[in-house]
Amino acid sequence: MEVPSYVRALLWEYDLEDPQASNRLDRVVVERVMERGVWESMRWLLEAYSRSELREFLETRGRRVLPPRELRFWSWATGVPDPIATSWVREARKRAEKWPA
Repeated sequence: MEVPSYVRALLWEYDLEDPQASNRLDRVVVERVMERGVWESMRWLLEAYSRSELREFLETRGRRVLPPRELRFWSWATGVPDPIATSWVREARKRAEKWPA
C-alpha cells in the first residue's frame, strides 16, 4: 500500500518499507490516523481501508485505546450502532478520567 507523505508524517518512528512488518504496520497506520490524523489523512484512511476493516479494528483494539471524541467519530463513520458506540465512548471517558490533567 502506498502511504502518502501526510500520513507518513504521523508514523515517523516506523520503517514503512519493511515487508516483514506489514501486518503490524497496518494496525499502527489505522490507529495513528484515527487518533491523530487531520481531515486529509482521515479521508485517505477511508479510501485505503474498507469500512468493515476499520470497524474490525475498532472492535478489537480501537475501542480500548482511542480517545472519546475520535472513538465517536470513527464509530459513526464505520456504522457501529449507536448503543454500542455510546458504551465504548463511556468506557473511553472513564479511562480518560484516570489520567491527571
